[in-house]
Amino acid sequence: MRTGPVETDIVLLGAGHAHVEVLRRFAMRPARGLRITLIAREPHTPYSGMLPGLVRGDYAFDEAHIDLAPLAAASGARLILAEAISVELAARTVTVSGRTATAYDLLSIDVGGVPDMPASGGIPVKPIGRFLERLASLEAHLEPGSRLAVVGAGAGGTELALALAHRFAGRARIVLVGRDPQPLPAAPARAQAVARAALAQAGVELVCGVAALAHGEGRLRLADGGALAVQEALWVTGVRAPDFLVRSGLACGAGGFVRVAPSLQSLSHAGVFAAGDCAAIEGAGRPKSGVWAVRAGAPLAANLRRAAAGRPLRPWHPQRRALAILGLGDGRALAWRGDWTFSGRAVWRWKDRIDRNWMAMYARLRPMLPAEPMRCGGCGAKVGAEVLTASLAGMAGPARPDIVGLEAPDDAAITLPPPGLAVVQSVDHFRAFLDDPFVFGEIAAAHALSDIHAMGAQPWTAMAIAAVPAMPPAKMRADLAAMMQGAAGVLRGDGCVLVGGHSAEAAEAALGFSVTGLVAPERAWRKSGLRPGDALLLTKPLGTGIVLAAQMRGLARARWLEAAVAGMRTTNATAARILRDHGTGACTDVTGFGLAGHLLEMLLASEAAARLIPDALPLLPGAAELAGRGIASTLAPENLRLLQRAFGGEASGPWSPLLVDPQTSGGLLAGLPRSQSGACVAALRAAGAQAAVIGEVVRPDGRVRLFLQ
Repeated sequence: MRTGPVETDIVLLGAGHAHVEVLRRFAMRPARGLRITLIAREPHTPYSGMLPGLVRGDYAFDEAHIDLAPLAAASGARLILAEAISVELAARTVTVSGRTATAYDLLSIDVGGVPDMPASGGIPVKPIGRFLERLASLEAHLEPGSRLAVVGAGAGGTELALALAHRFAGRARIVLVGRDPQPLPAAPARAQAVARAALAQAGVELVCGVAALAHGEGRLRLADGGALAVQEALWVTGVRAPDFLVRSGLACGAGGFVRVAPSLQSLSHAGVFAAGDCAAIEGAGRPKSGVWAVRAGAPLAANLRRAAAGRPLRPWHPQRRALAILGLGDGRALAWRGDWTFSGRAVWRWKDRIDRNWMAMYARLRPMLPAEPMRCGGCGAKVGAEVLTASLAGMAGPARPDIVGLEAPDDAAITLPPPGLAVVQSVDHFRAFLDDPFVFGEIAAAHALSDIHAMGAQPWTAMAIAAVPAMPPAKMRADLAAMMQGAAGVLRGDGCVLVGGHSAEAAEAALGFSVTGLVAPERAWRKSGLRPGDALLLTKPLGTGIVLAAQMRGLARARWLEAAVAGMRTTNATAARILRDHGTGACTDVTGFGLAGHLLEMLLASEAAARLIPDALPLLPGAAELAGRGIASTLAPENLRLLQRAFGGEASGPWSPLLVDPQTSGGLLAGLPRSQSGACVAALRAAGAQAAVIGEVVRPDGRVRLFLQ
């Protein structure tokens, strides 16, 4: 979706309601020269208006969450799933955990708030994503007949108490605790009366007119000196801003909220904007509510465009009063605005329709795809020396007697293989399929190392072949550095030294490595080592090609993409070691030709056949569903012809798309004695691998190389 060279980097920090609307508007109207990066802690954004319904069971998880992967794909945004640690205003970077900093020209912050609650004990409702996890844990350990407190009797606390009373009916009692004389203190009297009646009908106990102080050892202490015996306390009180915003040096007010002008621009830093619960609009204070966060999205998107273009910003004047709708449960809801109040089943149907329509705006977005499948671009001019030198700074390792590389750069690296060891060489290179350069670098390195591990060798040295799109030097330096730092960490983790490489400009980012390894010749694994009776073992699940193809079309759920990325950035070093310990005699890695293609190579080299167990194939989340919908990589049709060759004729069935799916940084496919297979799988799973025995080696029958069990 990005059009033209990158001129301005806009980083959206946080995936709150305002930012998802910003992304939607950029998806509908892309802007030339802008690159959007979304940094989000979780892959899904919960819609606060549907949270009580989700707690009650009215909605499924996906109905009440915006999946950030399709939304980012539709808007052309880079998606970085990580938690922000700090904002460096002078350097114009955002530091997140476990990776390089992300540079920005314009920064927008929508990270929500954290509960203003005692440090000791209790479950905060915000952030909502973490609340749902903790609620599930509470439910799993719920003591029969226990009592749960909801602290905070505003609209959020009242609606949550009603939802929990429905969810835990017959298993726990709910008590609603509030400092005001009655629930919904900001609502009109008629709305308060309706809410009290609903709470009484649901069996919710009221403790009003007293503040809760802290929870611990099964007791909720109250400001009047009393205490309530409760198993757990859920806090739906006021919020404050995350601490790192104050530490950054931004102008912040009471509660740490970023002070912004009506344009949503920071009062202290012109390149920073903020919206939602973490922001406070100067002269236009509003309650911390999803209503105003949602409505801030449109003016925020417009002012980000104006700021990028150097045009004057426009003020946003949020309405003073908003419609409030509160679900009462049992198919009823309560609505009020000002002194107007209405309740009943019709109000619930109205609320449900509003919420579902709002969610549908984000669920139906899809990226604009080119007429032809996306293919690799050609190389361009060499990257400038200044950019290259800066991006490689700090990557040289300590001096080694067997390697002369980046610690003393020359025209070429010098290596001295130890006596008695053979040098194993391989090369891999591909275009970027993720917009996160750091993670792409990790995956590219893990993929390149895979051939070395498949030979049973120890990785030794690597040379990089990197390409980045033409941009201003600082942006090229940042992207190249992120790619290389991600890759360098993976290489170091496997004991491999980056000794040099080549870089160039290109139409799109690409990265590859020429890698070498060391192995005693008699210990090297070959594809030709399969023997009849061997068990066939696969160390990683299949489906990366299908999931990535779906992501390109905006059809992959974020949790599916997250699982695929986690597997791709993990090397095969541990799996190779465990396979060695259990007597593996033949091995290869499953990559571009898919499981069927690489297995066929082993079978032909070994003059053997195999009997596969399709139901035993480990699969990535979502892979089978997407395959059933016809989603496939552009290489899959060619791989299917290999599968047909292995069967000696036509190959069709629900399993065939998975057998021919090209894998990026796939697992190892090994043959080993069946007597060792059970222990080997157990060891691999204990190490975190999703490994399985998927078949056995048998004698060939004419042209047929694959049989199904």
